[in-house]
Amino acid sequence: MQRGRFGHAIRAFCALLALALGTLLAAPAQAQNVVQASAEAVVVSPLSLVRVDDLNFGQIVARPTPGTVTMDVNTGACTVTGAIVHAGTCQYAQFAGMGARRMTVRFQVPNSITVTGPGGATMLINNITLGTAPDLTFIGGNGNGLGNGNRRYRIDSPTGMFMFRVAGRLNVGANQAPGVYNGTFPVTVQYQ
Repeated sequence: MQRGRFGHAIRAFCALLALALGTLLAAPAQAQNVVQASAEAVVVSPLSLVRVDDLNFGQIVARPTPGTVTMDVNTGACTVTGAIVHAGTCQYAQFAGMGARRMTVRFQVPNSITVTGPGGATMLINNITLGTAPDLTFIGGNGNGLGNGNRRYRIDSPTGMFMFRVAGRLNVGANQAPGVYNGTFPVTVQYQ
C-alpha cells in the first residue's frame, strides 16, 4: 500500500512539474529591438549662412518620354509631369542665417543647377524658387532675385535668425540613365 501512495505522490509531482514547465514555455517571449536615431543642432553665428538641408527630389523611374518633378518651396511636396514614376519624399534645400531684426539681406542663388550621374549623364534643375516666409519679407528690387541678387528682404524675426528654402523643377530625360545624380550650387547672402 505504501507503494501506491509513493507512486501517487510521484505522479502528482510529475503533473505539477509538467504544469509549471508548460506555463514557462507558454509564456510570451519578450522581444527587444534597438535602433539608432540622429540628433542634430544648427549653430549660427552673426552675419553668417549655414546649410541645414540639401535639395533632394527623391527616387524616380525614367520612362521612354521625358518628364519633370517640381518641388513646392513652401511645403516640399513634389508634383510630376509626364510618364515618369516618383517615389520617396522630396526635401527642399534649407539655409539659416543671422543678422539683426529689420536688417536688409540679398541672396544670390543660381538660375539653374546641373546634377551629374553615371557615365556623365546629366539632369537640369531650373525654375529655382526661394521660400522666405515667415522670417523674411520682400521689400523691393527687380528681377527674380536669383543669380543677380537684386531683390531685397527684411529680417522680421525678433532674434535676427532666419531660415529660407530653395526648390525648383528637375527635368528628367527620356530613358534617363539610372543611378545617383549629384551636384552643388552656391548660395550667397549679403547683409546690408
